[in-house]
Amino acid sequence: MRRHRWLIAFVAVMAMVLAACGGGSDTTTTAGDGEGETTPTTEDGGDGAGAGGGDGDYTDVDMTGAEITVWGAPTGDEGDSIQATFNIFGEAEGAEVEWNGSDSFEQDLRIAVDGGAPPDIAITPQPGSICVFADEGKLVALEDMGMDIAALEAAHGAYFMSLGKCDDGKHYAIPTNANYKSIVWYNKALFEAGGYEIPTTWDELTALSKQIADDGTAPWCIGLGSEAATGWPATDWIEDIMVRTAGVDGYIKWTSHEMPFNDPAVVRAFDLFGEIMFGEGFVLGGAEGVASIDFREAPNPMFNDPPACMFHRQASFIANFFPEGKADEADFFHFPDIDEKAAMGGGELAMVFNDRPEVAAFLEAYAGPELQCVQAAPKGHGVAGVERISANAATPADCYESDRVKKQAEAVAAALATDGFVFDGSDLMPPEVGQGSFWTEMVEWTRGKSTQEVVDAIEKSWP
Repeated sequence: MRRHRWLIAFVAVMAMVLAACGGGSDTTTTAGDGEGETTPTTEDGGDGAGAGGGDGDYTDVDMTGAEITVWGAPTGDEGDSIQATFNIFGEAEGAEVEWNGSDSFEQDLRIAVDGGAPPDIAITPQPGSICVFADEGKLVALEDMGMDIAALEAAHGAYFMSLGKCDDGKHYAIPTNANYKSIVWYNKALFEAGGYEIPTTWDELTALSKQIADDGTAPWCIGLGSEAATGWPATDWIEDIMVRTAGVDGYIKWTSHEMPFNDPAVVRAFDLFGEIMFGEGFVLGGAEGVASIDFREAPNPMFNDPPACMFHRQASFIANFFPEGKADEADFFHFPDIDEKAAMGGGELAMVFNDRPEVAAFLEAYAGPELQCVQAAPKGHGVAGVERISANAATPADCYESDRVKKQAEAVAAALATDGFVFDGSDLMPPEVGQGSFWTEMVEWTRGKSTQEVVDAIEKSWP
C-alpha cells in the first residue's frame, strides 16, 4: 500500500531527527491557546487505519507532483512547525503542501470563498463556521470522499467529530489539533512545604482551599480582565463545571440551547463556582476586584516571594505569560471531577473545499497519529519551543518532549478515547452570548449580581 511507502520514509526521517535531538527536554512550551523517543510504526500487513481513521480509499493515490494549499490561523513559529510537518509528508510523496497562516484567517477565507478561489483545505479554530460553508455548498463531505466516520470517531471522539456534522447529517471536518483548558496551576514549593495533597474531587478542592486560607495564604489568584473581552476567563470555570455535572450530553444541550441558560443545572454550576469565588479569604483581593486584573498578569502573585496565592485556573497557554524564569516554579493538576470525568478545551478542524483525491489523501495522513507525532514537538518538526497537542487519541504520548505538555496530551487523549472531551462552550454559542452577555454577566456576578439574575439575563440575550 502506498501509505506504507511514505511511512517508511517518515520513520527514517523521524529516526534521524530523534538521533540528532537526543533525549527529551522539559523546557519547551505549548504554542497558541496553547519524554521519550518512540517512533510510530505500522505492521506490514496493517490496514493503515491510523492515518486519520479513514477507510484506506486513498492509500494508492499517486501524490507525485500534487500541489495542495492549506490555510489557517497560526503564524510565526507555530505556523513554521505546521509547514515543517507538511514538508515531511511532501518530501516522502513527491508533493508540495503549502501552509498559509494569517492573523485575519476568518476574513481572508470568507473573501477567498466568496471570490471562488478557496484553498484546498482550511483549518479553523471556530467550529461554528463549518456548517455555514457546508450549507452554502462550498465544502466536501467526508462521507462523499469515502471516509469511514466510525473510524474517525474512534480516533478523534464522537463529540469532537460532531462539531463538523451539519443539518444534512454529513460530516465536513476532521479535528487536527487540540488545546487543554482543564488545568489548575500551583506553586510547587509552597504546595510541598504545606504538605498538601493534589485534590481529585470538587469537595477535596474546596476543602483544600479552606485549609490553605486558614494557613494564611490566599488559595486563588483570579483575573478576568481582557479589554473588550473582559469576563471570558470566568466562562471557562462554568464550562469546566458544567461538563462535570451535566455530563457531555447535558453540555451539548446547554451550548446548543436545547437547555435554557437559566436551567437549574446551570444555576448549580454557578453555585459551585461561587464556593471558590466567594469563599472567605479564597480569592486574592476579593471577588469584586477580579475584573480589573488582566488575565495575563493574574498568575504573577503566585510567583511572589513569598507567594501571595497558591492556585490559578487557566489553560495551558498561560505558561507563556508566567514571569520570566519562573515557569519551572509551577506545576499543574487536572480540574477535579465532580459527577463526571471530562476535559474541556479547544482545537482546530480541517474542512475540504476542493474534491480531489490527493487532497483527501493528504488530510487523512495529516490527521493520523504518524504526522500528528511529527507535529507534536521540535524533535519531529524541528521548530524550537512549539508543542501542539494532537486531536487523535492514538498519537503516542512519547511524541511530546516536555513532561508538562505530555501530561496535558495524555489527558486530552484519554478524554477523546472516552468521548469526554468538549469544546469551549462560549465558542460554540452565538456571538451575542458567547462573546457578549456571557462575558459581561460573569463580571456583574463577581460584583454581587445574583446567580438567578445573571442566568436570566443571559437567557434573555439568546437570539
